[in-house]
Amino acid sequence: MKYLHSDPEIYGGEAVVIKGTRIPIDVILWRMKDGYSLDRIHEMYNWVERATLEGAISEALDAALNVLPSLASQHQHA
Repeated sequence: MKYLHSDPEIYGGEAVVIKGTRIPIDVILWRMKDGYSLDRIHEMYNWVERATLEGAISEALDAALNVLPSLASQHQHA
């Protein structure tokens, strides 16, 4: 992944963070779910380039969308 990674030195490797930061991507996604705009999120994390935030969000959504079909098939077989 270009914008996201997990590092054992950051949160013990338990969180997927935006590369070059200690910002867990789930924090960004929860803020978006709570109605924060990308502009507002960028204001909060102004040291992170907007393009990096956009790329990280896109990668996280792509990863989630790739997991959904396998979750659906697991549910059907249960």
